[in-house]
Amino acid sequence: MFPIFFFWFVILLGVFAFKRNKAEREGQEAEREFWKRENEANATRKQDISHLGYVDFTGVSLPFALFPDDFLSQCESQVLELKDKKILNLTGISNTDLKLQYGAANLPALTQYDQNFTLLARTLNAWGHRLGELSHPREAIAVLAFAVETGSDIKATYKLLAELYLQEGENGKIQELKEYASKLNSLMKQPILNMLEQMA
Repeated sequence: MFPIFFFWFVILLGVFAFKRNKAEREGQEAEREFWKRENEANATRKQDISHLGYVDFTGVSLPFALFPDDFLSQCESQVLELKDKKILNLTGISNTDLKLQYGAANLPALTQYDQNFTLLARTLNAWGHRLGELSHPREAIAVLAFAVETGSDIKATYKLLAELYLQEGENGKIQELKEYASKLNSLMKQPILNMLEQMA
């Protein structure tokens, strides 16, 4: 009995040691690959970023100054302030990849443009929800739809917009939302698609 138990114990130890060593080798390889790419990224020359897909407010009609409400005014002021800045959706792209593609010298600017996008998406979400609370569905739809068009991955934005479309009898718009969601480069892509599927 004891020799058999000892035999299996030795086998288990061997398997454990093999897996541990394999994990260590893979971890070391991943680290080497990371630093290799990072060094390449840091050596990449500055590229032209003027042609990137910046958020464009041209032709966009948003419900500014229509309703007396302090929170709405705060949201509107924030959007107007962002409107004059460069806004770029870089969700899901690592700093290393940004440097490899556009050059390390562009990283500070790209980071700021991405932060502007995050603030815009959050502000539009808050603005749209407040309009919904105040029973202004058409205006809420305009704000939230613009957020989706810019590439927002805020699930609450999609949820309220889908609810408003259904409330307004625009059921066909849910498919349009699915198409936007399917293009997201975000961990929220599948949760949003799952939610829309259940609402359709």
